[in-house]
Amino acid sequence: MWDNPGKAHRFFILCFLLTVCTKVCQSSGYFELQLISVENPRGQLLNGDCCDSEGRQADGNCGLDECDTYFRVCLKEYQQEVKIGGPCTYGLEITKVIGGNTFQFRGSQKGSHDTGKIVIPFQFSWPQDYTLIVEAWDKDNGTHGSDDELLIERSIYKGKINPGEGKQPVEHRSFIATIKYTMRVRCDEHYYGMRCNNVCRPRDDYFGHYVCDHFGKRHCIEGWEGEDCKTAICKQGCSSLHGTCSTPGECK
Repeated sequence: MWDNPGKAHRFFILCFLLTVCTKVCQSSGYFELQLISVENPRGQLLNGDCCDSEGRQADGNCGLDECDTYFRVCLKEYQQEVKIGGPCTYGLEITKVIGGNTFQFRGSQKGSHDTGKIVIPFQFSWPQDYTLIVEAWDKDNGTHGSDDELLIERSIYKGKINPGEGKQPVEHRSFIATIKYTMRVRCDEHYYGMRCNNVCRPRDDYFGHYVCDHFGKRHCIEGWEGEDCKTAICKQGCSSLHGTCSTPGECK
């Protein structure tokens, strides 16, 4: 059948990957990080320099020109010893400039997404264990030579989190700056479970008549029964031998 063993080998690998994807890729959700506040009172970088002037100020005051702060959020697999470099295997999001030295967010605005919210979607079975790297950077105006993006602060957090509505608070504090944020994982609509890999879409048609509970379990609509809720419950007294129905409450 195969005149090329290498081609056959690649074909079977492709079939295997498609089979795995069918089982694993039926997952969908997002990691949500909500910034609460940033405090960088002296307007400094992590190395002690001022954001918008060269060197360190003797009196600790960097002047009126504030940092142009934006964020880089990297989500990756759980690491016992966290590596700052390398790919963000679960997702990466970089914001625009969203503040100066010190600022805070007070929830949502009408007609827009929540202020300070950073969302990283995923299309895989949520592993629960993770590593999160949150970095605040200064979008500099070029006074530092070739560097136009300089690190203000870095927060590293690792652990386990399950999907849900509750938000987990984090406060990172150092000599330079303090960053407060919350985080949570949520499954997309119709996805359930601790890994967002239990799919249940309510329907009322030829293929089934059911709703889904908050665990993603199917429950038949009144008048229907069976594994996929496709069997109509006939009128009471309808003969099990000679009677039948295609619509609940009927008897033919």
